[in-house]
Amino acid sequence: MIATNNGSYPLGGTERGAELEEALVRFGRGEIAADDLRLLQDRATRQALDEQARAGIDLPTDGLVRRLDPVRPLASGLTGMAVGETRQELPWSGGRYSLPLVISEISWSRPILVEDFLFASRGLAGTVKPVLLGPFTLAHLAEDRAYGDPPTLATALASALNQELRALQSAGAAFIQIDEPALLARRDDYPIFTRVWEILGRGITATLSLHLEGAAVDGLYPGIARLKRLGCLSLDCVRGLESLHRLNAAALPDTLRVGLGVVDGRSAAIESPEAIVELVRGAPGLPPKDRILLGTASDLGGLPSAAAAAKLAVLSQAARILNRG
Repeated sequence: MIATNNGSYPLGGTERGAELEEALVRFGRGEIAADDLRLLQDRATRQALDEQARAGIDLPTDGLVRRLDPVRPLASGLTGMAVGETRQELPWSGGRYSLPLVISEISWSRPILVEDFLFASRGLAGTVKPVLLGPFTLAHLAEDRAYGDPPTLATALASALNQELRALQSAGAAFIQIDEPALLARRDDYPIFTRVWEILGRGITATLSLHLEGAAVDGLYPGIARLKRLGCLSLDCVRGLESLHRLNAAALPDTLRVGLGVVDGRSAAIESPEAIVELVRGAPGLPPKDRILLGTASDLGGLPSAAAAAKLAVLSQAARILNRG
């Protein structure tokens, strides 16, 4: 059993965080160059990785410190898309996001996250987990001026993002997380989602983790556990606690790993490792320990850095206790 962070690592309340926040404002006003901003982002990324390591996290992200929101990197990086106005509440999972605009046929022309992944991986003994918003959710957020049909748009996005996954895989990414919170709000579209996921995963041998946030998987399990090329099913066990009990309804595939999101990123209250251990030990239908990841249920980005560090340390402590027996 390992501990993982399923989203960003906030630097709020730290000197580095304040420095980066000021630099982003100044960059927006044209007062500093892109290279100067990137240097600060590099330093912030190293701090985010160091703090996750100190907390005992086995599978960290790069902290996502370069992203203003989960939509912007993809909407600005894919051909045929543009970044629209800032919205204050990302449906299904909260937080600000940029409205994705679809203005013409979508295609992939260059790596979007590879450079960030390579920088974060440099000098690390373990693996860094890239995280990106999935095509199904991106399609349902988008203002579509080109396709006029959400399923067609979603499959076009899946085809383009498949090229990004291939680029990350070629760069050495062994574990990649895909966030698809929209699926839990649009369960009737699950047949469409299966097609989108199949296109997204073509040719990908890295472990693909599907992270679902905001509710339980009622009506989706056990089918969702049998998606092609799914390596890890990551569940929200805070707002979707019932998911833990749904796993007993049918046996999981022997090769599938399960992520249990047991830490709440929307609350500054620090969970106890003992409570997490009790929760996991009492859950029926879980696979062996070596196929379980303890993680965050929701993004830590709205928390002070000290609270995020404490929550990740709790995850690590709980995993160590559970590994002992």
